[in-house]
Amino acid sequence: MNSCHYEETLAEKVAAALEQKKPWMLASLAGECGATEKEVAMALPEGMCAFTDGENFTRVWESLGEWEKATFIMQHEGHVIEIACRIPVGKTGHGYYNIMGEGALGGHIKADAIADIAFLSLPFMGLESHSVQFFNGEGRVVFSIYAGREKHVIIPSVKEAFLRLRKDLAA
Repeated sequence: MNSCHYEETLAEKVAAALEQKKPWMLASLAGECGATEKEVAMALPEGMCAFTDGENFTRVWESLGEWEKATFIMQHEGHVIEIACRIPVGKTGHGYYNIMGEGALGGHIKADAIADIAFLSLPFMGLESHSVQFFNGEGRVVFSIYAGREKHVIIPSVKEAFLRLRKDLAA
């Protein structure tokens, strides 16, 4: 008996999942496809995602600080924390990138643990969406910065800045 076995590629799984029109984020796509968030990002259709090395962390973060509005998102064990704000810049010291400023977002980022940075254009709930995803060495998203919106529409200057940064840094 001759049997054929067809194994779907990750790119095919991702494309099939995107056809479902669910409110996908990289974490939910990764769970659906049985892969890491980075693997899923790399398997997205052309034009949806581009990467730069984590060594560009400071340059990327400081560029995000120029956006008039953004949303910082961190997911952990199914919880999603969102902070809508202007991204504050910081400085490197004591092994961390220390976020400075008086706003809602503060803390200390272990920048040398950011292995890769992705510029992601993945619609969410039917809306255009652009974000910068920061990955650790295991391919998991540590946190994300999403382009700011006004009345459900991405702020044009923020979109332009995102696209320019992606063009300048991403392969």
